[in-house]
Amino acid sequence: MTSTWDYLPIYLGPMLLFLFGGALLRKLMLVSERQKVTSIADFIGSRYGKSQGLSALVTALAIVGSLPYIALQLRAVTMAWDALGAGPESGDLISLDTAFATALLMGVFAMLFGTRHLEGRERNRGVVAAIALESVVKLLAFAAVAALAAWLLLGGERYAAVDLHLDPLIPDANFLTQTLLATAAIICLPRQFHMAVVEFQDQRDLRTARWLLPLYLGLFSLLILPIALAGQPLLAQGLLDPDSLVLTLPMASGSNALTLLAYIGGFSAATGMVIVAAVTLAVMISNELVAPLWLFLSRFTPLSAASLGNHLRLIRRISILLLLMLSWGMHRAITGVAPLASIGLLSFAAAAQLAPALVGALYWRRARRLGVLAGLVAGYGLWFYCLVLPAVYPHQAVLARGCSGRSGCGRSNCLAWTGWIRSATGSSGAWRSICCCLWLYPCCAGRRRAISARRRLLSSCRIGTAAPTWS
Repeated sequence: MTSTWDYLPIYLGPMLLFLFGGALLRKLMLVSERQKVTSIADFIGSRYGKSQGLSALVTALAIVGSLPYIALQLRAVTMAWDALGAGPESGDLISLDTAFATALLMGVFAMLFGTRHLEGRERNRGVVAAIALESVVKLLAFAAVAALAAWLLLGGERYAAVDLHLDPLIPDANFLTQTLLATAAIICLPRQFHMAVVEFQDQRDLRTARWLLPLYLGLFSLLILPIALAGQPLLAQGLLDPDSLVLTLPMASGSNALTLLAYIGGFSAATGMVIVAAVTLAVMISNELVAPLWLFLSRFTPLSAASLGNHLRLIRRISILLLLMLSWGMHRAITGVAPLASIGLLSFAAAAQLAPALVGALYWRRARRLGVLAGLVAGYGLWFYCLVLPAVYPHQAVLARGCSGRSGCGRSNCLAWTGWIRSATGSSGAWRSICCCLWLYPCCAGRRRAISARRRLLSSCRIGTAAPTWS
């Protein structure tokens, strides 16, 4: 973390959306409720002519974009386990890949408890309650570590002669762009869309979320400050890893109970995120990829719709296991290359490419499928070239010199305006969003779509146009 406020955009974006974007959220949830959508891929595909091809493309892109997100959680759990002294250098007779074991355990848990319900709209109130409990545990653990940090700052001998400094908050282009990415990701990440939209019951949920989520994130934003300040002298001496500061700070202070609480809070948070993400993606795979292919093959083989229903649970369980194994592979590829925050921004930047299609389905009557397809292909192509390749292969000559072989011409980080993955994530996100919109408009303008698609899109644009009431 090069600045005290580097973390703030990740919290600020969702806070601003829920505080000032109530009309958009209300319309999104009402449209999804009326159409009984099961995922963000189902929503985008249904709004643009019930296009199975578009839904399949969104599903495939969501899987690729979510792999860094799940890999981030596996890496966080691994780092925490290693920091406790139980890592690969602890002297155990059996060398165990912590990330692989974690992926298997989370996969088994998700397969057992995340695939019980197979009904149309994939609601699971038990999972929602578990995530709510996990959020409370995480907040309590974080508050306890922040209290320890504040106590160290006020009375610790280590900090008596240390010049601590709080950097001035100057929102630059990277700060603003990361805020926009976080704003889009809070509803465009498959996991977030599921929790906010698919699990939506009535307007009381939205009324509560509009003040509770900003309050929750605001508390985290405040609690991070004493932890960051207390970690400055330790980080300057190379005693702590910035990515594991919340766990290693109580360890350095000799508080074993608080260290255990911090580990429990972090592990519960990572487990909740991975399980919901894997289950949500498994639903998308079964509904948007496997089911259309199964029904197509039923014309030429003994497969049938009835047999699909009998195998649906097995399909989702296999999908969950494959997703976690792919995420483990992604974890192995990016370990030691980028800090945790940068890995998370990879998924944020990928999810943000779905925002133009999602907003267009709600407000733009002339939007059509061809424009969405062109925008997604262009945006994700730049995302892969500008962010994923530099993260996995940071020293490849083709990325440094560009495809033409000339320095500065077509470089991945040159397209991103700035150096490497942290700043590239923000500015490259702007490039890709601009590219997505530039492809979206000419492919939509002046073209007529099918009557059924026009009716569906007009219907969604009209829902929620009246002034919202929150009583």
